Amino acid sequence: MSTDQLTETIPPDVETMRATASRALALAAPPTVADIVLLLEHLRGQVELMVREVEPLATAKPDSVVKTSARYGVAEAHRKLSLGMGGPVSARLAHARRLARVLAALCTHYETLAGNRA
Repeated sequence: MSTDQLTETIPPDVETMRATASRALALAAPPTVADIVLLLEHLRGQVELMVREVEPLATAKPDSVVKTSARYGVAEAHRKLSLGMGGPVSARLAHARRLARVLAALCTHYETLAGNRA
């Protein structure tokens, strides 16, 4: 089974993605470099997955506020993904938080477009 077929048959685990985003947004103490790199890798992978899920759903939807909002969310995700993961821990943590907010928004867009949320 190819990756495309797998994506078509198994919906993304939105609950896990929201938990990852919440964890990134709730970090109180500065994480170690290794911890923040791991968190960034998780966030980037999940954002990339949600972009692949949301983009076609938004494209297929008739013009509406929902479609426009989702397309802006996808564009914002692409911008955040284009940024590097280097720099001091504080910069990496700020980037993780930005990715977490984008991930949470993409989860909401996915649920709305897929009909799982009003």
